[in-house]
Amino acid sequence: MPLGLILRDYLKIVDTMWEAKKVLNSRVVYVDNVVRTDHKFPLGLMDVLSIPSIGKYYRILYDIKGRLILVEIPKEESTWKLLKIENIIMVRGNKYQYNFHDGRNLVLNEKIYKTGDSIKFDLQKKEILEHIPMAENTYSFITGGQNVGRIARIDQYIETKSSSPNIVKFKEGFETISDFVFPVGTVKPLIMVPEVNLSEQ
Repeated sequence: MPLGLILRDYLKIVDTMWEAKKVLNSRVVYVDNVVRTDHKFPLGLMDVLSIPSIGKYYRILYDIKGRLILVEIPKEESTWKLLKIENIIMVRGNKYQYNFHDGRNLVLNEKIYKTGDSIKFDLQKKEILEHIPMAENTYSFITGGQNVGRIARIDQYIETKSSSPNIVKFKEGFETISDFVFPVGTVKPLIMVPEVNLSEQ
């Protein structure tokens, strides 16, 4: 979703795109703790939108119809973001580069996480706060398929021997491909989706 469109059509902070550009040029809008002034700047899954001047903070998620939505969050939650590991490559110096779903990467000395896992990332200090594995009992956010927008708990992770995607089965009685599974918590979900109540899943 373009940033200017969010300000005008979703948050209705402004009435026109011209006004949106004016607000952005005032350098009061942050995405993932970085000032953004381009009205075309795209926001995607798990991005954090902050407007401290009016005390508003949001996380970008999917609703149960697969549409990107803004979920308001407390200020203290705007300092971190969940990142899913898309792939891992070895780089110079026998180090490992972790590439995440939002395009960023992080180089570490050891291969201590796996593709499909998530991390809770401090947007200010640029450091890992928590590791969330793609494993049994992990709470996960579903990002595609018939159950998109739900939070469910992993029951079983099945690795396929073919080129087909791995399968994840959930305690709630459904399954999906691992590409659609975004780990979001071990003891409890670190995010909540207003449209879905965990107790009703």
